[in-house]
Amino acid sequence: MRTRNTTVMLASSIALCTPVFGDDAIEHEIVEAIAQAVEENYVYPDKGSSAGSLLREALASGDLDDLQGGELANELHTLLVEHTKDLHFAVRVLPEGWTPPSSDEEAQQRRAPQAPYGFNSIQRLEGNIGYIDLHGFANAEFIADTVEAAMQLVQGCETLIFDLRQNGGGDPSAVALISSYLYDPEKPVHLNSLYSRPEDATEEYWTHDEINTALAMPDVPVYVLTSQRTFSAAEEFSYNLRNLDRATIVGETTGGGAHPVDFILLHSDDTDRYYQLVLPNARAINPITNTNWEGTGVKPHIECAADEALDRALHDAYAHLLASGNEQVRFGIASLNARLAPINLSSAELNAYAGDYTDREFRIDADRLMYRRIGVSDFRPLLCIEKDQFIIEGVDGFILEFDRNPSDNIIAVSGHYAQGHSDRSVRSDNEN
Repeated sequence: MRTRNTTVMLASSIALCTPVFGDDAIEHEIVEAIAQAVEENYVYPDKGSSAGSLLREALASGDLDDLQGGELANELHTLLVEHTKDLHFAVRVLPEGWTPPSSDEEAQQRRAPQAPYGFNSIQRLEGNIGYIDLHGFANAEFIADTVEAAMQLVQGCETLIFDLRQNGGGDPSAVALISSYLYDPEKPVHLNSLYSRPEDATEEYWTHDEINTALAMPDVPVYVLTSQRTFSAAEEFSYNLRNLDRATIVGETTGGGAHPVDFILLHSDDTDRYYQLVLPNARAINPITNTNWEGTGVKPHIECAADEALDRALHDAYAHLLASGNEQVRFGIASLNARLAPINLSSAELNAYAGDYTDREFRIDADRLMYRRIGVSDFRPLLCIEKDQFIIEGVDGFILEFDRNPSDNIIAVSGHYAQGHSDRSVRSDNEN
């Protein structure tokens, strides 16, 4: 989760807090500048003070004397994270030859996210399930049109799934923007608040009507898929919706980072090298729990391995939709069953289906039941999903269902289509 504004500390600022070191301390002014920044701005003052002292102790002990560049950045990073247990902390050395932006406009261009702004995939899955695979919450200022387009693509869905398993976070305003489509635009909902230590102020984040309100889906069930890699703003999205009873969280407990950060640029005059300190200077405050997910992560309602989360969410969604009388989800259930638990039939069972049926043909090839419509050149393999029911491998929205007479002989087959119609083919051979 990132603050909207970044702070830049250049060499002239560092000089104000630079002590005198010996000849071996080429970049030790960087350590002192980081220690001071952490003391003055880390979200928890006591922990910030002790972290600053820890860095100075490492400096005084000589443990950092031989470290420069990437080695120094890595060591400082490790010390800060291990001491605070705050995974938002980072210290990085910027590439050789890097220079700071020359103007505010150039800085803004460098910060501007790139299309498609984290929207990795938008699909409509079997059973009319909307699916948005979102890899980041890019700056809300840039993504409003893309979010609107995404919501247009999933309009009319029976259920909506947000896949945040590879989402490392981003802008809390983007969380509010996307969340606004999940609520009644006329009834603002308090999602989260952020307390900033440098500003000693709290900012509230609410759903709002600065969206295409015709696309709002306040009554559509929502699922959020998570993993251990789900972090920061992606955790806020999950945590907000979980505590508001607006979504079912499926997958793994998330990473546990609830502290927005500032980006501080530091420059070593001796080496002309730039460092970046990622400094957590704020904390989330949920209006329901009055706390956040820092260090604990967001616990899912349905706990499972991350790579199983989509299937588990679909299974749960289909079960609820079927219970509500939505027969169309049978096609989604068929696809899910075919992928997760196809039924293996014996040769005798397969042979019972083989034969000619008006305008359809069924044959056995390499212990698999094959199907084609008469007049079509190629046979396609079938997968058994339950007794007398099959789908064509790789084809959604179509189920073949065999009919039996009172003597248990197969006499016909019906094709059922997701569009709502069916057709029936009567068995024309004499095998049964």
